[in-house]
Amino acid sequence: MPTAPIAGLQELLAWDDGCGLFVGTAGDVELRCGGAILATGVPLRRNEWYHITAEISEGHATVSQTPRRWDGEVRKSGRLEASPGEDNFRIGRGFDGKIDSPRIDGVAAWDFSIGIRSTRVFDTGPNALHGEIVNMPMRGVTGWNWTGRSLDFKQIPAEYGAIHFHRDDLEDAKWQTDFVLTVPEDLKSGLYAIRLRAGEEEDLVPFFVRPKRGQQKAKIAFLAPTFSYLAYSCETSGTKTSPSIPEEERRRMEAALAPGDHYAADQGLLSLYDHHKDGTGNCFVSRLRPLPNMRPYYISVPIWGAHQLGADLHVLDWLRSLGEPFEVLTDEDLHHEGIAAIEKYNVVLSGTHPEYWSGPMLDAVERYLDRGGRFMYLGGNGMYWVTDPHPERPHVVEVRRTNAGTRAWQSAPGEVHQQTTGEPSGLWRYRGRSPHKVFGVGMAAHGYDYAVPYERCEASFDPDYAWIFEGVGANEPIGDFGATMGGAGGFEIDSLDHAQGSPTGTVLLATAKDGFSDSYQGVVEDVMMEDSRSGASVNPRVRADMTYLQYPNGGAVFSTGSICWGTSLTHANFQNNVATITGNVMRRFAEDGIKG
Repeated sequence: MPTAPIAGLQELLAWDDGCGLFVGTAGDVELRCGGAILATGVPLRRNEWYHITAEISEGHATVSQTPRRWDGEVRKSGRLEASPGEDNFRIGRGFDGKIDSPRIDGVAAWDFSIGIRSTRVFDTGPNALHGEIVNMPMRGVTGWNWTGRSLDFKQIPAEYGAIHFHRDDLEDAKWQTDFVLTVPEDLKSGLYAIRLRAGEEEDLVPFFVRPKRGQQKAKIAFLAPTFSYLAYSCETSGTKTSPSIPEEERRRMEAALAPGDHYAADQGLLSLYDHHKDGTGNCFVSRLRPLPNMRPYYISVPIWGAHQLGADLHVLDWLRSLGEPFEVLTDEDLHHEGIAAIEKYNVVLSGTHPEYWSGPMLDAVERYLDRGGRFMYLGGNGMYWVTDPHPERPHVVEVRRTNAGTRAWQSAPGEVHQQTTGEPSGLWRYRGRSPHKVFGVGMAAHGYDYAVPYERCEASFDPDYAWIFEGVGANEPIGDFGATMGGAGGFEIDSLDHAQGSPTGTVLLATAKDGFSDSYQGVVEDVMMEDSRSGASVNPRVRADMTYLQYPNGGAVFSTGSICWGTSLTHANFQNNVATITGNVMRRFAEDGIKG
C-alpha cells in the first residue's frame, strides 16, 4: 500500500546488488535484475492495497500488480536474468507505505504479525530467515485484510500483518564516538552541558547527572520531563510546510528560526508533532539523532520564548538561588525504577511542561503520594499523552495520537494501540487516569499571544492555606511578569474540573482567567458538539487554576496549572511573588517529610 508512490525509486524487496522489486520513479512496480528493468508501466494509486508478484525462470520474467479492491490487474513479461547472490536482503528501504506478508516461494515467508512489540521480523518459511527492524518503522498497523472488527492487534494479529515504512524514519544516527566523559565522583546531581567550540561557533550539549542509586542525599528532587523534551525535539510547528499558516506569518516565523531549526527541517528530522513526507503522523522519536532545539538558549517561535529545557532552566536557577540541596531525576529514571527513584525525597518538583508520561511513571507518583510524598506540579498540560519507551531500544519513545485530544495529527483507523506495550494509546484521560485525579487540575486551554496574572481566591485566606501566601498581599496580582509571554498564567493552562476527576478535597487557591484573548481556546476534548464558544471571552473553562490537594498519610500536591509559572520564578533576580509562593510551599513540603 504506497502512501507516496511518486517519490523516487523505492525498494520493496531487494538484495544489496540491486536485484529485486521496486516502486519506480513513475510510481509503477519494477522488477530489476542484472541492470535490466521490467516495469508494469501503470502508476500505483496512493493508499490502495495491491498484490504484487514477480517471477524469473530461465531468463523469462513476469511482474504484476493487482488492486485488492478494484479491477485493474497489470501484468508484463520480458527477458531478465536472475542474479541475486548472498548479499544482504532488505524489505522496505526508502519506501513510503505498508508491506504485508512478503515472501519468496520456497525460500522465505515473513509474517509481520508475529512479534509486533519487538524489533525482530520472523520468517515462517523453511529456512527461518529472520530479520531485524531498522530505524523503527511503524508496526501494529492494519493490514490488507483488516475488517475493523477489533482495534486491538493482540486480538486479531492476522489482520495486523503489515509494517508501515517511511523513508524519513530515523532511530539512530550511528555517530562515531569522539570523546568519553567519566562523571567525577564528587559532581553534584544537576543539569550540565558539554561546551563545543569550532572557530567562532559554540554549542552546548546538555546532560543530566542523577544521584547514584540508593545514595540520594537531598530532600528535594527535580523531575526533568525528558520524555516531553524528546516529543518536542526538532519541532518547528510546521513553519516551513504547514498549509494552515498564512504566507506572511510563515515568512515572519521562518525568519525567527534558529540555525538548528533550519537544519532539522532541511534534514527531515521529526518531532512527535510532525508528519512524515508521505503525510502520515510521526509516532516515534529517538535521542540518538540531532536534537538542536534541546539547548539552553533555544527560543520557541510560536511563543517567542523559552520552552521545555530552556524553560525548566528557570526552575533550576531558582532552586539554586535558594541554597537548598536538591537532586535531579529524569522521566527515564522514574519509568524504569518506579517509586524507588523518588521514595526517599520529601518533595518532588515537576518541570514546566511535563506532558508525556508512561504508565509506570503514573503508578510511581500515585504510590509516592499515597505513602505521604509531596509533589509540586509547576507546569501546565501535564500527564496528557500515553507515552512508552521501546522495551528493546529505550532511547526511542512512542506516542500515537488517537481520535480525541488536542493533537497535531490523528492515528489511522485501527492503529490506536501502542506498538511498544500493546496497550491503548491516546490521552490518559480516556484510560480513566486523567491528570485531574492526581494533580487536582488538567489541561483546559492553550494560547500563544500573552499570559495573565493570578488572583487570590477566598480559600487562600483560610488559616489552613494562608501560609502558602505569606509575604504576598491580599489584592496583589500574582505573576504580572515573566520571561515567557509576560506573565505567570499562560501558554498551556490547566483548571480544576470535578467532572474529569478532580477530588472533592481539591482547594482552589488562585486563578488566572481575566484578560485572556480569544487566542486561548478550550481543548477540543471538552467540545461535545460544534459551537463557537471555545474562546476565552465566552468559555469559563479557559483559566489557569492554582490548587492544593491533601492526600492521606500526609501526602499533598500543589499545582500551578500553567507552563509560564516556572519562567516567572527568575523575574527581578528571584524577588517576586511567584518565587515567594513556590518557596513557601517547597520549604513546608521539604521540612515535614513523608508521614506514611
